[in-house]
Amino acid sequence: MDDFSTNRHSFLAIKFEFETSTPCRHPDLWFLDGNIALVADNFYFCVHQGILSRHSEVFAQIIKNHSGDDKKKSRLLEGSLVLELDDSATDLRCFLLALYDGVSEITHNVGDFDTVSSILRLSTKYQVEHIRKALVRGMSAIWPRSLAVWEAREAEATDPAGTYKPRALYPHPIMVINLAREVGALELLPSAFYDLSRSNASEIATGYLPPGCSQRSETHLLSERELMNALKGREHASRFLSTFVVNELESRECSPNCLHRNERDPFRKRICQATFEATTFEILRDVNGVVFHRSSDPLFAIMDADLMQNRNESSNARLNLLHRACEPCRQEFTASVDAARDEMWRKLPAWFGVDLPSWP
Repeated sequence: MDDFSTNRHSFLAIKFEFETSTPCRHPDLWFLDGNIALVADNFYFCVHQGILSRHSEVFAQIIKNHSGDDKKKSRLLEGSLVLELDDSATDLRCFLLALYDGVSEITHNVGDFDTVSSILRLSTKYQVEHIRKALVRGMSAIWPRSLAVWEAREAEATDPAGTYKPRALYPHPIMVINLAREVGALELLPSAFYDLSRSNASEIATGYLPPGCSQRSETHLLSERELMNALKGREHASRFLSTFVVNELESRECSPNCLHRNERDPFRKRICQATFEATTFEILRDVNGVVFHRSSDPLFAIMDADLMQNRNESSNARLNLLHRACEPCRQEFTASVDAARDEMWRKLPAWFGVDLPSWP
């Protein structure tokens, strides 16, 4: 059961007297047979008490309390009872549409993020659990608990030419981090923080200004606490990659079953070691995104170290064919890569200061 403890005092957001001038009908959500007017900003939405009560225990209790008041003193709009809310009209419109139409048509890519944010905020506030769970489940396909799902997400953001373009497809992680904290969807945080940690430290600190925006006030910023979490986690991830390079590449010994172990030619005898030395160079060369445009991405760098052993010339191999580890050495290295990436994924919550009961 999700914890909605942040909404214990949500009734305080309900007013029964207008503090401003009489609002206008909202153009989208005004039903002729509606029997309750929800006021937000300068608009009111004439909807149905039964729909609100069925989906939200919070609204059900508010309506019950309101119906027990002296109706002669109740404020009316076009004959409907009035509840004045402190939500924005934009958020309330998205939330009400979700109540009436569902959320099955909503995507979780960058284009729908504002809508998802509005619905998730109010479905949390008003305890509409089935909508909240559906949205968090959808977001979890992009900000997952599982490394395997993360890999599918990364592949989706890579175009046919091999260029990685996550910002064209997915919401910026700063916005996701802030939303996840606001609504208590903490399971989204480790992968969102990791995504953000691949940016330069200065970019993390200065925040994200969405395309089309020009005002500094429109910049999405992390809180001081979250900024420290992001930078500390970034340091941990970078250190993990350095340790992997030193332990698994620079000082790597050949397998006991190495096919070149008994070669008389000194050059051929060192083919596997030379392969791992060349791999070290390529990994360090691409730490800043020179080749694949994926700066500071330890999970990808570690995986790519293994993939280099399998690429052929038709797939733009970066290692000469003479510099390929034999099968026994390659299999042992693949096992080391898989173990390192699993270990790194398990460490993400601790690195980024996210307290979860279980992970992944």
